[in-house]
Parts: sequence; structure tokens; C-alpha cells
Amino acid sequence: MKYLITKPIFAIIACLLGPLALQGISHFSSEPEVVLGHGDTAVLQAAYERWREAYENRGGTQSLLRLPIAHSKGISTQTSKASGLVELNVLEGSLAVSVEGLEQGEYELWLVDNKQGASVKPENGDGWLPVGRLSGAAPHLVSKLDREKLEGFGLDLVVLTPAGKRPDEEILIAGSVGLMQRLYYGDQLWAMAGVGQELRPANPEAPFGFLLPKLAYAGAGVQSLEQVLGEQIAKGRKIFIKEDFDGNGRTCASCHRPDNNHTIDPKYIAKLPKDDPLFVAEYNPDLRELEKPQLLRQFGLILANVDGFDKPGVMRGVPHTLALATSIKTEISKEHGGKGEFAQDEAFANALGWSGDGSPGTGSLREFAIGAIRQHMPKTLARREGLDFRLPTDEELTALEAYQLSLGRDKDIDLSKLNFKSPWVERGKALFDTKENPLVGGQVVMGETANCNGCHQNAGANSSTTGANPTRDTGVENMRDQAARWVDQTLPVDGGFGQKERHNCGPKADQTCYGENRFNTPPLVEAADTSPYFHNNSVNSIEEAVASYNGDSFNNSPGSLTSSAHDRKVKLESSQIVAVALFLRSLNVLENIRSSNKLDDQAGRLNLQNGREMLKLAMVDTADAIRVMKEGALIPFPQALTKLESAWDCEQKALKSAFPMFRNPWLKKAQALKGEARDLMVTSKP
Repeated sequence: MKYLITKPIFAIIACLLGPLALQGISHFSSEPEVVLGHGDTAVLQAAYERWREAYENRGGTQSLLRLPIAHSKGISTQTSKASGLVELNVLEGSLAVSVEGLEQGEYELWLVDNKQGASVKPENGDGWLPVGRLSGAAPHLVSKLDREKLEGFGLDLVVLTPAGKRPDEEILIAGSVGLMQRLYYGDQLWAMAGVGQELRPANPEAPFGFLLPKLAYAGAGVQSLEQVLGEQIAKGRKIFIKEDFDGNGRTCASCHRPDNNHTIDPKYIAKLPKDDPLFVAEYNPDLRELEKPQLLRQFGLILANVDGFDKPGVMRGVPHTLALATSIKTEISKEHGGKGEFAQDEAFANALGWSGDGSPGTGSLREFAIGAIRQHMPKTLARREGLDFRLPTDEELTALEAYQLSLGRDKDIDLSKLNFKSPWVERGKALFDTKENPLVGGQVVMGETANCNGCHQNAGANSSTTGANPTRDTGVENMRDQAARWVDQTLPVDGGFGQKERHNCGPKADQTCYGENRFNTPPLVEAADTSPYFHNNSVNSIEEAVASYNGDSFNNSPGSLTSSAHDRKVKLESSQIVAVALFLRSLNVLENIRSSNKLDDQAGRLNLQNGREMLKLAMVDTADAIRVMKEGALIPFPQALTKLESAWDCEQKALKSAFPMFRNPWLKKAQALKGEARDLMVTSKP
């Protein structure tokens, strides 16, 4: 009845105001709008291009699929330190596998085709095929595939089971096919098509090409890569925000809030209602030990069993997921052909979490979701699969991967091309953009540099030496008087990367921890509006974060030396700390402007309801830019601040507009004002 009432009203409005008044109203459209939120197809495309280059440099081709396999908390039914590599040649129909770390015994390798909509873990009804056997004594296998037996089979998973066990009974190690491989090996040659180009038919000459992983998409006929990526991002965003995987009510967005830079902090937490799923440990007796509520509310810390559920959990902040695609490349050690001195094992696909090894299995972003569901979303701490939560499907994992890799910037800023109009901010950039202390007359001179560039090249999250995300021991766990430990003195020391048991941890080197005391470096472009800082939220403001490197905990740590043992100890004056912090604040403001203008663009293309949702997110970014400027106390760009405040007022007027024809001019004005603010800050645009 509501439709019958409202339809004539819209018709009358259309007559009075013209057809433009109804732009964006979707009541009469059968095609749902693609809502990306902070996601961006161009960002995902750029991430894909980087992945493709790295994959092909390591030997992957259109005819040779390379897939790492390792223990997975979500898929494996027993623990194992074994890991390996599977290579599938679709021209020759051959498969080769090599595994390290197998215990003595016989094992069976299987190819798995999960049925659509089913759990990522093999179960009754899925297709699977044994390929051959290997053993602890002979951990290598080369097998020729039978095309007739595999006809109609699509590869989703490779698993290794004890001999005599099916994949639905017992799994030792596994490897799943991710988003990038599905793009690379899809029905169309995604790798040959750019955004806006049509997709082309795959090479029909590969006899076993049907095995290669495919990316499912809803559209019919020929689509552009941009359309396909957009569909995956929108689907992943919906899952990220709304899907609780039959668990305790939490979703990915419970901790990674889109309206708070995809993270949480004590100020944001204080605004949430008492029954928010984030606080499930407070009102559900079965989950009272899922979190430490006092530390969650006071410091924004969540409990993470990064070393296994049989060991004490550690307390960590929630890292934001913005510009994730720029910060997850792992360092490869020199013995594996890379430049890293302190590298993760080559089996780790991505550097994730605060210690770079936050994802189970092969360490991929795809598998990170599996670990997060088991850790943060169960109905009880028994964490029984199928009862306390459900595992995601292949399609859900692919879409989640697409959404997360599409967030934020598509590349780091080239600081050499960025000139600030404030000499004080320029000085902060100069202090930041160095790698080690200078030598004068054979003596190290301190106080002339902040030495940030070595681990944060171009204010990103990558090493200037390796070009990848480093894990380093910078002494954070050795800081004296950490607030969270004064509130709860039973907290264990967080050992960071790895699981090696040590007994010389903490400020007094007298506690037990698991790991090598190494943590990965986060991107700094977004740092000023994503406080608190470090993996344990031990530092409150960006100024305090910069100042912390003056302390003994850093200057006595292995991180105070470069890989070639050059000195990069820090000793900054208070005024220099302010200069570096203002530089980082200014970078953050520029990123806020870029992000909010992209969201304004999206809002202007959508219907009124979806457009308002995007506009609210844009306004959060604009407000963040204003806040980041004002919280610095010293304001080097007062005129830019005025422009930003005026832009927010325009966005507020757009939000109140009843029709897109009234809304969009205010959006355009807001974007123009933010562009003017940016031009008042820099002479070249990042």
C-alpha cells in the first residue's frame, strides 16, 4: 500500500521540479546500485598489478599455478609445522609438490572443488580427487593428471591428509586459491585487460585450463574488469559490515569500524551502546573471558591468542585496514633471493596483524578472516565449528579479500615531490625523511635527523632497503610504566613475530613470552587520526609517538641500528618533535581530503539513501582533517583549516537536501573547497 501511495507523489514532484528531481531514486529501478564505501576499484586494480608482477617474478605463469600450503587454524584438523609448494601445469597436465617439515609417515595429496555456497573446509558433497602419496622420508611428488576424471572439476583447495583419510575426515596442511589467482586465471584473461577494457576469452589451448580457479560474477555477457572488481568490493563490504558467521553477533566491522578509519579507540568505544556486540564479554556469561573489558574500554585493547589457544592471550590494539594493499608485502630473506635480514618464512603470503604473522596457514589475507572468526566471533570459548560459528564460503573469502584490498590509497606518496608551503612542516619532512645519523669527522651526529625513512619509506609501511613490510624489534615491549600493565599486572609480555619461547622478556628481562620481540611497521600517512599507537596502544598522541623514539627502549633496541649496523638512534629536541608531528598531521589531512572527495564523488552518483550513507562517511573524513589540524595546537595552515570547515558545512547542507538535484551542487562546492585547502598546503599534489 505504501508503494501505491508514494508513487503518485513522486509523479507530482517530477512534474513540478522536472525529471532531474528523481535522479538517484531507485524505487523504479530493477538494477541494485553498487555501493563501494571506502572501496575503490582503481586501488584493487593497482594491488592486482603489483601481485601479478611479483607472482610472475617467482615463476607463476598463465599455464603454471603456484600455491603454497601450510597448517591452517580454520581448515587443518591437527597442528603441523610442515609447509610446502604445489605447482600445477595446465598445459602438460602435471602436478608437483614439495613439502618441508613432515613427520615420519605416509600422506595423501588431494585436489578439492568446494560446492558453491559451502564452507571453505571440505565437507560431504564437495568434489575431491586424490593425486598421489608422499612421506616424511620422501616429501616430494610429481604426478600426471587424468583429464577425463577431472572433467568439470574446478580447483578451490589443495590438502594433505594422513594416508587413508579423506579431506572431510582429517587434514594436515592446506592451501586455498585467493582473489588474485582467481583474477589471474579466470575464464577471461583478466591479466590482459585494464580497467575500462573488455575482458577477453581465455587461451583455449590449455588442456587442463578448466581446473584453474575462476572468479564468479553476477553479470551476464562481456563485462569490464572495473565492473567485476566493483561487484566483488560491494559484496565484500556487505559481508564485512553485516555478516556474523552464525557467531556471537560480532562482524568484521565490530572492531574495524568504517566510520572510524576501520579501527576502534577508547573515545569511539565510549559512544557505543552497552549492548553493542563489541561488549559481548560483558553481557554473555559464556564469553566472559573472550575479552578483558576494562582494557577494552580504557585502552581499546582486544585479546588475541596469537601464539595458540593453549597459551596466554596478549592484548593488542586494532590496526586500521586503510591502504592495506600497500603494506602487506613480506620481506624475503637473502637466502631466498630477497634483501631482508629479519624476514618471515617464504611461505607467508602477506604481512598481517601487528607482528606480520597474524594470519593462519600460509599467512594470506584470505585466511586471516578464518582466524578472526574463530578468535573473535564464537558463541562459546569451546569454539566448535558448526556450533559456535560457521566457516566462510570460498565466495565470501574472495569478496572480503577484494573489499579489504580496495581500501584507502593505492600507493605511497613520493615525498620528494611534495613541497609544503609551511617551512616548519618542511623542516619536519626533512627530519623524517632520513635513514641514519650523519657522520662528521668520523663521529655520529645526533639531533639532525629523526631517521624514520628506513622503516617508513615515504611515510608508508615499507622498508627503504627491502621495499616490503618489515618486522623489527624497536623495544616497545620494554617501555617502562605502560598504562595497561598498571591496570592489569597479570598481562603477559607480547613476543611479537614467531612462537619461540623465551624467558628474558619485558623491561626487566625476567618474563616469559613467545616470539622474537619483532613487530611490523604500520603506515604513517593515516597515523594522526588513528591513535593510540604501537601494537599495545601504549602511546596516546602522534607527538608522544615521535617522542618515544628518544627513549632508552628504542635507542637500546636492535631497531636502532640499520641492517648494515649503521647508527639510527634518535635524540630530538622538543621543537623537532613538534615539527615531525606537524608533518605527519599534514600528510594525514591531505589523505583525508583525497578520501572524502572520493566519497563525495560516489555519493553524487548514488540514489538518495545510498548517497547519504556515503556522504556521512565523507563528512567523517572531512571532520577528521579538521580535528587533526586543530589537535596539533600549532596550526601552520589556518586558511586551509577555514576552507575545510566551510567544506564540512556544504556537506551538511547536501546531507539535508531532499533530492539529488539539490544535493549534488553542494557536494561539488565542498569538493572545490577541499581542493583549495589542499592547494594552500602544498605546491605539488600527491
